[in-house]
Amino acid sequence: MTGGFLALVLHCFPAAPPEPTGLQKGDELTFIGTVEEAVDRAGARFRRSQKLEIRVLVLEKKDAWVDVAVLTLLRRKSDAVAGAVGAVTGGGMDKPAPPGARLDLLRVHADGSAHHLHPVGPPPLTFDAKTPARTLPAVSLDTFSPFEFGVFPPRAPRAAPNEPWTVASTDPNRPAEVWQTQDTDTVAAERCTILVVNQQHERWAKPIGGRSAWHRADAVWVSALDGTARKVHRVIKHRDGLATDLAAWVEVKYELKYKSRVIGRTFDRYRCDVETAFAVSTDLGPFLADAVKHGPKFFETRAQKLDAYLEQADASSPYREAVLAVRRQLDAARRGESVTAPPLSNNLKNRPAWPEPNQPAPDFTAGTFRLSENRNKPVLLVFFKPGDELTDLALAVADALHQKDGTRLAVVPLTVRGDVAAGTKDRDRRKLTVPIYDGTQAETAYGIESVPRFVVIDGRGVVKWTFTGVGAETGSLARSQLDRLLISASPGVASGTIAPSGPQSGRTPPRP
Repeated sequence: MTGGFLALVLHCFPAAPPEPTGLQKGDELTFIGTVEEAVDRAGARFRRSQKLEIRVLVLEKKDAWVDVAVLTLLRRKSDAVAGAVGAVTGGGMDKPAPPGARLDLLRVHADGSAHHLHPVGPPPLTFDAKTPARTLPAVSLDTFSPFEFGVFPPRAPRAAPNEPWTVASTDPNRPAEVWQTQDTDTVAAERCTILVVNQQHERWAKPIGGRSAWHRADAVWVSALDGTARKVHRVIKHRDGLATDLAAWVEVKYELKYKSRVIGRTFDRYRCDVETAFAVSTDLGPFLADAVKHGPKFFETRAQKLDAYLEQADASSPYREAVLAVRRQLDAARRGESVTAPPLSNNLKNRPAWPEPNQPAPDFTAGTFRLSENRNKPVLLVFFKPGDELTDLALAVADALHQKDGTRLAVVPLTVRGDVAAGTKDRDRRKLTVPIYDGTQAETAYGIESVPRFVVIDGRGVVKWTFTGVGAETGSLARSQLDRLLISASPGVASGTIAPSGPQSGRTPPRP
């Protein structure tokens, strides 16, 4: 491990970066890097180094988003050493262990936010506005996650691109991430804006003895061409309050090495591997935890079908590793080994929780509206389903509040399980004027299961009140909450979706 600092000094940079042109269908980005981990606690000391490879393939391109496959591969650095020793001692070349492989399907929105995709059914998979989506898991703090999504950083709010902004963690038990535009740099002949993020445990500065406190710091070099990373450097450190030295740390570094456009039959072969791996893993996932119960024949049948696919598939496809990872899962299950999670993303079934009062409100974009760009004033979100029997009353409440205080607060009706045109038709039929927004992204971020639902968010991006359903009292309850916020509103609150949590250090502590 090398010494030194990862300097992440938050300061203003005068020029906003140009709007990226975005990824295109068939774009493939290959990143190469390393993962280093260490633990230095009594009774638990180890160090581990792994080679990291990340491949991103754009499957579909729409006006508001791109759908991508992300293949994360981890290889132990020690494999090459073991092989060389075997050759010298006469034991022969050891066969390198297969890489740890993880395939994820993501939807990356125009504002930089990303969600897991879970298309249903056998290939060819369908990618459209109705494809099920989930929030991304938070970065693992104790070890390297089997997935890596740092390639897709959030975009700065357009209203204040050079000021720090905050992004709610997808783990409700963690504080918000504090992002900042730091500087510009050139990576592989491309102009990049450097974004830095700091996130830390509330007791990082003064850990309690025997209790782990952590600090995470990332630097991301973001291309001005497509808004994705060209280089990422992350350091996560742990203290336990028992000693001045670090108790553990994880360092992840990777950089773009190749970028190309995959077309024609080559793209079709790559995509076929991606969709086959995902579909087979989806089918296999529910049976892995209790493999003995289903017996070897159950898994042998599936393995034979996958072997037939592998025999006729292109052996040179880099996404074959995802298929082979599922094949190894089948072998393990056939032997009766219980597997807690498949190597792909489809085992992530939990939807995000509906936010409770005093929790940060997840950021989202709905057409021209972005939550983080409406700071310093209250926001009312109204989730409704076009054509539902309760829609008229929900829209009437939203419109009345919009008419009363539309210049001092934002009233945002969001369509759920229906398009904006249908929601606008419902509004026009009632001769209302409140704008209607596409709630596709917000529905995923807020874990909407039933409608209508109401959320009041203060000027710092914190949820202050929620209500499920709608009745005669809903309008007065919402108005009371909003009036209270309007009275207490004051200028000068920091930008972002939530206020920074705890003291924010401009520089990370030195690495060990």
